[in-house]
Amino acid sequence: MRILVIGATGTVGQNVVRALSAHHDKAGEGQLDIISASRSSTEHPVDCRDDASVAALFDRVGTVDAVVSTIGGAKWASASDATLDTYASTVNGKLLCQIRITLAARGHVRPGGSITLTSGIVGNYAFPGGSPSAIANIGLDAFVKSAAAELPHLRLNTVSATVLEESADAYAAVFPGFAAVPGAVAAAAFVRSVYGSETGQTIRAWS
Repeated sequence: MRILVIGATGTVGQNVVRALSAHHDKAGEGQLDIISASRSSTEHPVDCRDDASVAALFDRVGTVDAVVSTIGGAKWASASDATLDTYASTVNGKLLCQIRITLAARGHVRPGGSITLTSGIVGNYAFPGGSPSAIANIGLDAFVKSAAAELPHLRLNTVSATVLEESADAYAAVFPGFAAVPGAVAAAAFVRSVYGSETGQTIRAWS
């Protein structure tokens, strides 16, 4: 099993890598090769805002069984004073980045393999300054629901994440009354997407 995790150095990404490894150890399904990529990676650097960078990553990595994107890239700003650039930056940094990954991955994921993207709880509920992120998250969920039917040779899902306990202090003012979840709980949703049979789904990592 070869799994490419993009955004592997972030908080979500690190939890996902650990969860995938733990599941594989328990399942005992042959050899596992997790390829970690991110903007800060020395071995597999990638800038998902750039077509050439994403294409170069997949050329280096070759064929995989699964691709996981744990990219964030959302800006927080109130609609009362945000500019169009604020929204464009979030759309480019989270929504289009992950669509770009999906399109590039089509020719590199083995038949029956999977692509898992990251959306989020922002969009399902109203949060202070959350409208830029809401557009990206709901857009990703809608993309997956529609595109999965047109990609019958692979599975395509989003994981809708919420704030993690590891980051809760930094986001306490933004998520009032919403319970943070342990990173391992969020990561389990990614394991479900990679090793399960679902496609076209938004798998919620929150209740």
